[in-house]
Amino acid sequence: MLAYFKQIQPDILAYKEKLDKNNVTIDKTNLMFLNLILNILNFLGTEDAKKLDEQCEYNILTMRKEFEGVIYGDAVNEKAQAILLTFFLRIAKEMEIKYKKIENENLEKLYALMTSKDFRYPSYIKDQKNFALESMPENIKRMEYLK
Repeated sequence: MLAYFKQIQPDILAYKEKLDKNNVTIDKTNLMFLNLILNILNFLGTEDAKKLDEQCEYNILTMRKEFEGVIYGDAVNEKAQAILLTFFLRIAKEMEIKYKKIENENLEKLYALMTSKDFRYPSYIKDQKNFALESMPENIKRMEYLK
């Protein structure tokens, strides 16, 4: 297992501050997702790094480049937020698959919203939902088996 979060946690918190100061929300739904993103960034920036490395192992292997592209980039737009939401949704799914429980309440809320059938998503989020979840269960089981 890679030691990933210990080094990136200060950068996650720095990006959280940048996003908090420079975001543009146009309605209550966007604001709700922004608050979820900020809360989850805070969680990833402050939680025990070794624990996060274990809980998010598959996502670190598969989405590290995209996540770091946002964290180390200047963008706070909808595309950057969509990448973060995808990464977070996949973390929630990975926790559910590995532990049968999503440990963080903000990740759990995001997962519940994104998997509910009647929720109307902003356009930048809707496209990410299916991509984020399509073959994860089988891939995580295979990764665990090959350890």
